[in-house]
Amino acid sequence: MSEHASHRPEPIIPPRAAPLRTLTLAMAVMCYLAVLAAGGLVLINRSVEAWTGDLAREITVQIREIAGRDMEADLAKAAAILKTTPGIVKVTVLDEKAAIDLLEPWIGGIEGLEDLPVPRLIAIEIDPGNPPDFAALETALRNEVPGVSLDTHKRWQAELTRMARVLTLLAYAILVLIGLCAIAIVVFATRAALEANREVVEVLHLVGARDSFIARQVWGRFLKTGLSAGIIGLVLGILTFFLAAGAAPESFAAITREFLSAAGHHIVQNYLVLLAVPFVATLICLITSRITLMRILKSLR
Repeated sequence: MSEHASHRPEPIIPPRAAPLRTLTLAMAVMCYLAVLAAGGLVLINRSVEAWTGDLAREITVQIREIAGRDMEADLAKAAAILKTTPGIVKVTVLDEKAAIDLLEPWIGGIEGLEDLPVPRLIAIEIDPGNPPDFAALETALRNEVPGVSLDTHKRWQAELTRMARVLTLLAYAILVLIGLCAIAIVVFATRAALEANREVVEVLHLVGARDSFIARQVWGRFLKTGLSAGIIGLVLGILTFFLAAGAAPESFAAITREFLSAAGHHIVQNYLVLLAVPFVATLICLITSRITLMRILKSLR
């Protein structure tokens, strides 16, 4: 085969051009941060759903010790009322040691806690689809047992929901900022790449090449750059989650639950959220570079 036949035209922007290498590195970092933010968003939403679901299935009855009252008798009365209340699935009377163990994380291992009048607790599992009438239940308990209080955990559910909402907005804001930074990076890289190859573009203009033809020649480079950077960021982000789960399995149990051992449809949804990052990165490179290219090429004519 002759040298002329085997010769391939050189691309307008070489694959290893400095602006493209810089763009790949910067976009990979942006995609890595986006994967962390998107993964964090998934973990926050799933964890809060699990916590609020647990709280919605459980309520607690607390009985304070009152002088002259038999605590065990009061516990038995309260348990009997609870067991006959529609909507209650399970009633568990916690012993004194269990109540003290619940206090220890808040006040530390103080000696002599068993001598204090620590309230006794009854853990109740309810049917979320058919919950009991909490107001009527609390009235019935107070009529029979002095010093009793019913905690439906609604305040904690509201706090968790509020916290999740704030963290979700923060994660979305981070993703938007990352997207804006990525757009700015693509614009600068496009300008730098065309400026570095300005002579080639001017020659093509002289021989009658249209702007759309030149843009198509350059466009593919940015497509590959965005896709490769997105994949690099995705892989590094997933590795970071797995390394965190392996280094501190108890602290990062949510990662293991959501990305390793979740139910089939949940794990697919979780990974689809992460896979959206390279897809969006590619779109940003395509659209932004196309618009920037056409504007620059018109200014060069």
